Amino acid sequence: MKGSLRFNFEALKKLLYIFLICFASTAVFAGNADKEKKNTKVITGRVTSLSGEAVAGAKIVIAETGETFFADMDGYYKLEVKTDKAYSITVNTIGYQPAEYKSNSLGTFTDLSLQEL
Repeated sequence: MKGSLRFNFEALKKLLYIFLICFASTAVFAGNADKEKKNTKVITGRVTSLSGEAVAGAKIVIAETGETFFADMDGYYKLEVKTDKAYSITVNTIGYQPAEYKSNSLGTFTDLSLQEL
């Protein structure tokens, strides 16, 4: 009976190392996410036809990153971009001519208009 109550220090050391590795990797990744968020800006706007009607489901692609976004049913969209870059975006959907917008200013992309075919 005396031998059954022995404490296994090697198993405890292994568990402690696993815990420390998990904790350290979580802290490292959390720090990187905070840095990325500080260098980004959210841009919102609306895609409309030249007559002012909402264009639902328009596809918006940021050329430099390849990221794709879609307008909602009312034509509204939200883009998240890095603040230190110039961007060009393309907007297209069925029934409208594709449009390309280029800008050094992040505020340029707020309202986008498409011409019907």
